[in-house]
Amino acid sequence: MSLKAPLVGVMAYVWLNETPGLNNIIGAAIALFGVGLAVFFGSDERSESDRTTGSLAIIIVLGITATAFQGFGFLVVKPAMQAGTDPLAVSALRLLGAAFLISVVALWPAKSFQPKAFVTPYLLGRTILPGFIGYGVSSTFLLYAFSSLDAGIAAVLGSLSPVLILPILWLKEGLIPRFQAIAGAFLAVAGTSMILLL
Repeated sequence: MSLKAPLVGVMAYVWLNETPGLNNIIGAAIALFGVGLAVFFGSDERSESDRTTGSLAIIIVLGITATAFQGFGFLVVKPAMQAGTDPLAVSALRLLGAAFLISVVALWPAKSFQPKAFVTPYLLGRTILPGFIGYGVSSTFLLYAFSSLDAGIAAVLGSLSPVLILPILWLKEGLIPRFQAIAGAFLAVAGTSMILLL
């Protein structure tokens, strides 16, 4: 997800001719460097959520591809939002399309799409709440940022999500973060603040 900012920045430069100012580029570089530090030096131990199964090359290629497509999805609606379309309406359309696709997969009779656990109210709540926060609230705010900032700079704001999630993982899994991870989190926030204030 942190690679979304540079990928969107390049796409916005090529497609929309957007060139951010020097202050924004420096702030974005500081924020992305901080995100990298926080993610790579999160802990001395491997957490349960960091366990890798399968080919690392395939994981990296699929991750970069997914990030590029997500960034492109935000970028493609920017001209419509600049023309006056409400970002909340755009977010609702995106969510409607995603909900339709998820519903098709959930109703598909293939065995690989069947749930592996019995759905309880607790599990349903743990599934719906993060989805609402991530896709309902977060994506709408990000679309507001895309409508008023350079696309690459707005994507930097979205790349902070790994940094904001790390403290929750550290607490949940009882891991002690390294100094570099804490410094990276502070750099990410400082770089983002520089973008927003300057």
